[in-house]
Amino acid sequence: MPSSVSPWNPKEWEKHVQLLLKRRYARPPGSYQHVPDTVGGDHGIEGFATDGTAYQCYAAQDWVTAEELLTKQKYKITKDIAKFIRNETVLASLLGAVKISIWNLVVPYWNDKALIRHANEKAAHVEKQMLQHVATTFRISILTEEDFAAEKQLLANLNLHKFNAAAPSITPVKLTEWMDRKRNLQMVSNLRRKAEVLGQGKSQDAREKFEARIVANYIGGNIVLGHLERELPETYGKIIEYKTTREANLESESFVTNRVPSDFFERTLEQYKEEISNIPGIGPSAADTIAREAVSDWLLRCPMDF
Repeated sequence: MPSSVSPWNPKEWEKHVQLLLKRRYARPPGSYQHVPDTVGGDHGIEGFATDGTAYQCYAAQDWVTAEELLTKQKYKITKDIAKFIRNETVLASLLGAVKISIWNLVVPYWNDKALIRHANEKAAHVEKQMLQHVATTFRISILTEEDFAAEKQLLANLNLHKFNAAAPSITPVKLTEWMDRKRNLQMVSNLRRKAEVLGQGKSQDAREKFEARIVANYIGGNIVLGHLERELPETYGKIIEYKTTREANLESESFVTNRVPSDFFERTLEQYKEEISNIPGIGPSAADTIAREAVSDWLLRCPMDF
C-alpha cells in the first residue's frame, strides 16, 4: 500500500512514473504507449499497455491529514473516470484493438482503504456503461512505487533514478537516550577519546557539540540507509560492500598517516562522499548523509583511530 510520503512535484511524478512504465513494458517494444496531455488533454489516461491496463499519475499537493489526502485522491478518480467515460469515441480510436480492463491510479502514497471502496464504486459504474473501449470486466487499482520495485532498481542502475533522501533531524532527547544506552557506552567512550584529539585547543562545549553531531549523523544515516535498503536493495548492497572494503584499509591508513587528525578526518569524509556519489542511483544529499554515517560509525567503533 503506502510507499513514500515525501512530496513530489506533479510533473516530476508523471515523468518518473512514465520511465517506470516504459521499463516494465520494454519487451517487446511498443507494448506501452504514453498518452501526452499537451494537446486536448489526456482523456482520463496518461498511458496504456497492450495487456489492457491503463495508467493515470497523481501526486496530491498541499495535504496534511489523511482525510485531506483521501478527499483529493477520491476526487482525482471521480474526475478522471468521468473523462474516461465521456471520451469514449476518442479513446476507442486511440486504443484500437486494446480493451481496458484495469485502470491504475499511480500515486506516491495513500493510506486509507476507503479509497479502494470508492474505486470499486467507480469501476462498477464504468462497467454499466458498456463502453466500446472497455473490457467486459473492469476494475480500478491504486499503485505506488512499491509495485515497480524491479523497474525502479533498474532505473537506478542506469542512473536514471537517484535515491536522494536527506538525514532526518534527531532531537536532543533521542541523542541523550542513545548515548546513555548500556550497549553504546563503549562507542561513546571511543568517540570522546577521539574528540579530544580532533578538537585539540577547542573548548569542552565545542567538543560536546562535535560528539552530538557525530552521533546524530550516525543515527540519521542509519535511518536513511534503512530507506535505501527497502527502496533499492541492490544499490544498498553496493553501498555496504563498498563501506566494508573501505573500512578494511582505514585502520592502517589512520595509523600511518602524517596528516593532522582533524585534516585526516575531513579528508576521509570528503573522499568517501565523492566515491559514494559515483555509485549509480545515489543523489548528492544521500551521498552526503551516507558518507557522514560511515565516518561517524568509524569514529564510534575503532577503524578510524588516532
